[in-house]
Amino acid sequence: MGLIKIINEYKKDLINMQKGKIGEAKVDKKLNPILFGKVEHRYIDNLILVDSNNKTHQIDHIEIRHNGIFCIETKNYIGWILGNEFQDKWVQVLFNGEKNQLTNPLKQNKSHVYHISNVIGKKYHVNSLVVMVQNNADKIDCDNVVNLDDLKYYLKKFDDGTYLSTEEMDEIYEKLMNASSKISNKEHVRIIKQTQKELEKGICPRCGGKLVEREGKYGKFLGCSNYPKCTFILNKK
Repeated sequence: MGLIKIINEYKKDLINMQKGKIGEAKVDKKLNPILFGKVEHRYIDNLILVDSNNKTHQIDHIEIRHNGIFCIETKNYIGWILGNEFQDKWVQVLFNGEKNQLTNPLKQNKSHVYHISNVIGKKYHVNSLVVMVQNNADKIDCDNVVNLDDLKYYLKKFDDGTYLSTEEMDEIYEKLMNASSKISNKEHVRIIKQTQKELEKGICPRCGGKLVEREGKYGKFLGCSNYPKCTFILNKK
């Protein structure tokens, strides 16, 4: 059942929170303004946003530069990681041959992009980017999943036609900082646990709507009753 799976994944997120902090620190070091030299950018680390339903959303990194806005999710997985953009699960192959399933982090980051867009406005496009701290992204078939060692090059060479002026960069940065919550990690964890309980009752974690069963191209799934305003879905597998 899909709900049971996602609830268990939320619990795993709590357990792995400390491990993730190590990876975030490594990306933070890469993005530190001092190390970028003459590159003009605005950088936000560990931003917590609270939505209209009082749900918290912890975003690892946001990089704002002339060529775009990047919502960066950090993953500190070891071993070989196999997957692509469209899969719900990726496969982790450890060096002893053990295999594990991992939730596709691009799907997690999609929610973060959604909440950033709500703060800064729809006129700005937010790019989703996942950074593999262990430099094991080579077997992941997705352009916006990169190794830590390739992060600077990716950001420098990225070109989708976007150009943000210095004034726009400042505006975006100020909007996000003004929306930032000073909530404690303890309170953030409490809200995540509350979200687990709501999922058990069939409540959408993004907007508070009711999760209803629908039939799609790839089978049955649970979708938010507030679609198309809210596009949260949960595959039933």
